[in-house]
Amino acid sequence: MNIQEQFKKYDTNNDGFIQPEELKKGLGLEEEEVTKIYKEFDKNSDGKLDFFEFKYMMLKREFDLFDKNNDGKLELNELMEGYNLEEEAAKKIIAKYDTNNDGVLQFCEFKKWKHDVFIKNEFNHYDTNSDGFIQPDELKTGYKLEEDVVTKIYKEFDTNSDGKLDFDEFFKWKVSEEFKELDKNNDGKLDKEEIMAGFRCDEECAKKFIVKYDKDNDGSIDLNEWYGVYKL
Repeated sequence: MNIQEQFKKYDTNNDGFIQPEELKKGLGLEEEEVTKIYKEFDKNSDGKLDFFEFKYMMLKREFDLFDKNNDGKLELNELMEGYNLEEEAAKKIIAKYDTNNDGVLQFCEFKKWKHDVFIKNEFNHYDTNSDGFIQPDELKTGYKLEEDVVTKIYKEFDTNSDGKLDFDEFFKWKVSEEFKELDKNNDGKLDKEEIMAGFRCDEECAKKFIVKYDKDNDGSIDLNEWYGVYKL
């Protein structure tokens, strides 16, 4: 079950949010744990979890589950054991996503890896005719979007104007949606504070992240640089 299906499963009243009672029942949690989750992940304090808040919460629970020594990092053996990976496969994941080169995955690095996996799985899930493209009807039905919203998405991201989204075009759409969510002041850039808040990482991690991906050296990450962060 992918993250979208999980969200829809727990959103029993179909209002586009996960209410505390829905989360409590869906995950079989005690009241105290639910309160703790909303305190940590309900970033706008509206008493409910939107899709991005829910996705982040589920990722953090997964990360904590496999972080056996509770040091806030996934080491090689923890990655191998948690995901039943061969050593070589786990090493390749760390080599690709370990942005600060400390030999382990911190949560912000883990989140980036899982984000890539989510997008691949999501594309395959909504490509219902398995032709390697997302047709307008597939996007509209899969995401329950209005016709004008779908038209706008294709106008912006169907770069070759063939009337469908290939994986690269779909990927850019999904990554741009996350960028907009993280860009709280809507200035078209992610600064250190927005990265810290979005990835829940410390200042040092955010600084290293910017240094690595800030190609124009302006001290922030714009959308094109953000695409580079998630480039496959």
